Amino acid sequence: MVSRPHAQNCSRKNCVQILSFRPLISKGKVKLNPALLSADMSQERMARALAILGNAFTEASNALLGKPTRSAGNLLSQVPRGCPLTVNELINEFLLAKARAGRSDRYLRQIRVVMSSFNTGRGRTSIEDVAVHDIEQWTRNAEWSARTVRGYVADVRTMFNYAVRRGYIERNPAAGVELPVLPGESKIQVHTPSQAQKILETARRADLDVCRRLAIRYFAGVRSAEANRLTEEDLKLDQDLIEVPAVKSKTRARRLVTIQPNLKAWLALGGELRGMTDATVRNVIKLAKVEWPHNVTRHSFVSYHLAKFNNAGKTALEAGHTEQMLFKHYRALVTPSAAEEFWAIVP
Repeated sequence: MVSRPHAQNCSRKNCVQILSFRPLISKGKVKLNPALLSADMSQERMARALAILGNAFTEASNALLGKPTRSAGNLLSQVPRGCPLTVNELINEFLLAKARAGRSDRYLRQIRVVMSSFNTGRGRTSIEDVAVHDIEQWTRNAEWSARTVRGYVADVRTMFNYAVRRGYIERNPAAGVELPVLPGESKIQVHTPSQAQKILETARRADLDVCRRLAIRYFAGVRSAEANRLTEEDLKLDQDLIEVPAVKSKTRARRLVTIQPNLKAWLALGGELRGMTDATVRNVIKLAKVEWPHNVTRHSFVSYHLAKFNNAGKTALEAGHTEQMLFKHYRALVTPSAAEEFWAIVP
């Protein structure tokens, strides 16, 4: 039997590294735009890559037959230089990585919208040639709100950070983008106990199902999107707990929230956690004629919970975010006496 040398220098892993081919997203839960994810590779890049592929297969064949092979260094010397990823290719790889990491369908749909916009007009541009002013020009050409600009730039920063971590580029061009200031930024708005009481009493009279959902948002701090996914099976009433399963959580991490006595009283009124649109909830809220700031139920929960229990770790754990965020936005936002009043709101 002929002894065959170890084919270390032409392993499948080495061949993949040499080719640097990146697969297109073609499967997964989210329907992706084929045009956005096309290979979009120039004829020169494709020809050189195919030449390397042929050489790699030849070396693999030689190794299997026991013939002399060239070193990995010789093969790597054939890799095209000065041909970094294009914006389109980076977007393709970035979206695939996020899908494989198990990010939620909602996140993947949103990130695809952002990447599709950023890809327009610059898909064939080398990522090494993308500059700060290119990203700023992208945001200026669209009539987006300050909040949308901040969110979109954050997503592009995340993508370029991905490229930096993998050694594709040395710097993140989005890191230097000046972000617009939001009106009232850093001011977390909460409802007073009387406003929360009015909202819940109005919902109780108008729609008991909406009342049940709003009570959970106020007194368990569940995000509105998470609340929309919860069902009655997630209420562990015999244990005084609400389970937010990983598949229903924004952070994809399971958490348990304590059902406080006043929330238990509101749940005892009845109603059902059923599928409903945001419009259904908004229509009930309008009846109360109370101002409704962004994320007000969650902000109210975190603020009053921290003031009542004075335990940042417990509040962060139940809310599903970090202690750093608590101290940055919520510390000393409401008084202990207001917190006592909030947690005493009952039907």
